[in-house]
Amino acid sequence: MNEFETLTHIIPKVGSVSRIFSNIVAGRGISKEDVNILVEFRDTIPNGTTIEHEIISAVLKLPHEKFSLMLNSLSLGLKNVIDTYKTYHILLDDMKLSQLWDYDLQSVECRLEEQLYKLREIDKDLIEASNSYEMTPFNGMSPSEISVLERRYYRLKAEYDKEKVRLDAINEERKTIIDMMSNIGNDIFERVNLKCDELLAVAEKYVSSDSNEEPEAKKEESETVSFFSLSLIAGIYEVCNGVQFSEADSIEFFHAINLHPNSHPIQINNGEKVRVCYLISRLADTLESPQREQWLNGILANLDIKMRFYRSKYRQPISDTPSECNKAFADALREIFGK
Repeated sequence: MNEFETLTHIIPKVGSVSRIFSNIVAGRGISKEDVNILVEFRDTIPNGTTIEHEIISAVLKLPHEKFSLMLNSLSLGLKNVIDTYKTYHILLDDMKLSQLWDYDLQSVECRLEEQLYKLREIDKDLIEASNSYEMTPFNGMSPSEISVLERRYYRLKAEYDKEKVRLDAINEERKTIIDMMSNIGNDIFERVNLKCDELLAVAEKYVSSDSNEEPEAKKEESETVSFFSLSLIAGIYEVCNGVQFSEADSIEFFHAINLHPNSHPIQINNGEKVRVCYLISRLADTLESPQREQWLNGILANLDIKMRFYRSKYRQPISDTPSECNKAFADALREIFGK
């Protein structure tokens, strides 16, 4: 066993978690394998005290260059996870990861129902064969006739036992899926972040001061500028998703409204273009020039709304005689924007 096995084991796992967080906020989604990595990280990574003992041992025994490389790699990965969660925690915590197994659960439940039906049909035949066989001493049947009934009974019993084993296996598979879904929990991103926070507090005690500057500078350079905060877009998403806009993932919605590079376009539902124009005007009013004009032109182009149409329609929901739908929408946005 390597002397610093725990530390060298954690570094690639932190890298994997950082990659998963980054992929999610970049709109690349998350896989079942990724979820399993997060669950394993949450449940198996040692606490800060254990890591600190190994770091201290590494400080004393490893060459400075090798130790610095290990600790800087660990620290950078932890910071990436923490910073991503801090910026995107609303979107991350809103994800229903257990839904990744919905199809698997539906599939196994269909197979379970089919197997139950098959077993019930065999059981009916087995009961009938058993009753016939048990009555042979009383119905005057010949030995050859009794032999036929006996063979049928034992054939059906063997078939029943075989299909019962299959039923038990399907039930076990269903239980495994349900246990997996429930084990994920609703706060996995928060708990992974807290674990990283704990480990970073330990690691930073031993990271040399000159090693902190470059990663921080890189982080600032790589940050994607957002026109609107997560909390504001989250409120709009709750009101508009599936109503003014076609159903979209909350992360995709956030990226699309903020005009982030490579974001997936969102679609306006039929009959909702006027209300979307009003929403755009409310969002634009929160920006200062030149950002206001930059975002307004970009979002209108992405949603295929002509500037002339926008200017003629955006105030309609707050006109003197708005329709009930327009009034309700304006009231909902007033509550989100606070005025």
